[in-house]
Amino acid sequence: MKTKQKIIGSIVIVVLLAAFLIIGFVNSKAKTHKLNEDDIFVESIEKNEAKTDNSSMITVCIKGEIKKPGVYKLKSGSIVDDLIKLSGGLTEDANLNSKLNLARKLKDEDYIYVEKKIETANNGASVQTASQNVQENDKIDINTATLEQLDKLPGVGPSTAQKIIDYREKHGNYNSIEDLKKLGGIGDKTIDKLRDKVDIR
Repeated sequence: MKTKQKIIGSIVIVVLLAAFLIIGFVNSKAKTHKLNEDDIFVESIEKNEAKTDNSSMITVCIKGEIKKPGVYKLKSGSIVDDLIKLSGGLTEDANLNSKLNLARKLKDEDYIYVEKKIETANNGASVQTASQNVQENDKIDINTATLEQLDKLPGVGPSTAQKIIDYREKHGNYNSIEDLKKLGGIGDKTIDKLRDKVDIR
């Protein structure tokens, strides 16, 4: 009788130990699974934040009369004035009366060029700005003309005048009047109308 009770007691102990082991294993698996889910969640957040940071930055280039010309990274939505401040500001020779729009919003891979004052050959103290550069024969230099001057040209409205200036800022001066065709919207007929009205220096 006592032997039978010992056997039953041993079986009960084995069953209880097995139950404890199974419960412990299940809990361990659950904790591990939860940790994995947490790691995935954190990693996902980090990736999203990194993606957001990269997409919120733009890269632009500035040259000319600027203290620290070069390539800069700015936040998306920055304007030309922000870029100038970041690059050390304008030099003393910068043309403050040029067509450069300090309030213009920058785009990724923009190129900004700050023009220099033009001194007259006969008098070093006299400065002729680009916005005032109209030749004696009343021809307008499209490399220095203002938006108002360009707007008065035949076949050129405010929108096209702004395109002429934007292209000039991004790609540099025009080499010939034929370069205006690169803007789109200006054809041979308009070019013919402009030949006696514009000049390139």
